[in-house]
Amino acid sequence: MGRPKERTKDPHVCGLTCLGPLTFHPGAVGKKITLSHGNCRASRDLETFRDGLVFSSRPVKPREKVQFRVERSLRAWDGGVQIGFTNVRPAAGPLPPMAIPDLTDKLGYGVMQVPQRYCPPGTMITFWMDPTGNLCYKTSTGTFDCNQIDLDLSRPLWAIIDVYGQSTTVLLLGSVRRTSLVIKKSCPIPRSTFKCGYEDNPPELKKRIEMTQKKKKQHQEAQSNNASSLTLGCSKQDLCAVCLDREARLAPQCGHRCLCLPCANRVFEEFGTCPLCRQII
Repeated sequence: MGRPKERTKDPHVCGLTCLGPLTFHPGAVGKKITLSHGNCRASRDLETFRDGLVFSSRPVKPREKVQFRVERSLRAWDGGVQIGFTNVRPAAGPLPPMAIPDLTDKLGYGVMQVPQRYCPPGTMITFWMDPTGNLCYKTSTGTFDCNQIDLDLSRPLWAIIDVYGQSTTVLLLGSVRRTSLVIKKSCPIPRSTFKCGYEDNPPELKKRIEMTQKKKKQHQEAQSNNASSLTLGCSKQDLCAVCLDREARLAPQCGHRCLCLPCANRVFEEFGTCPLCRQII
């Protein structure tokens, strides 16, 4: 007979100052997200910058501060992690690719972005709703910001994190709620020895970047010979909606002719939506 496994007693016992466990909702996750570490770690596929939505497993209260750490990032993408709250109960099923603008265009959602320069790997981010309706966040590097959003604070609130852009892996650390009498915390998560840092570009993405850069260079060389003729005779309405300099010659699937050739490559690769109507390309 093999040696019996030694049982270790869980040192944490929920009491009056415990807010209960807080993890990511196991059913309401973006299609490129994988949960691990007891549903506290959310990792996005490196091949894309979007489809990284996750929600809290339970409602949080105003002034209950949700904390997470950015563990891994990928420099090939642009944009920082997005955070917010919703009055809409998360449910299993398909989710939109991005919190902004896909969720913020709907009632009951409020989201803001943390600029990528403020959330490199290893950064801890704390965000919360204050009693006046402000969505606030602060980072372990000292950054602080607030935005007024339209949510009903008398109804349940679920936390939202969009593992977007450069951020590829985040770890939900829990939550804290301070009152005049006591400090309450969520149950502690399992200890993690995961190493924070930047990811290497996966082979397929590296090929795509090289092809994009090659096409961009070809377009720039072609247009450098006749740059002055591109805007000749163009009205303001005919100019690219991104650079407002060159003639808009390309139209996404929505039909809006609003992109010049150099800007089209960047929009297709980095944003994936029409700059006018936000329809997915």
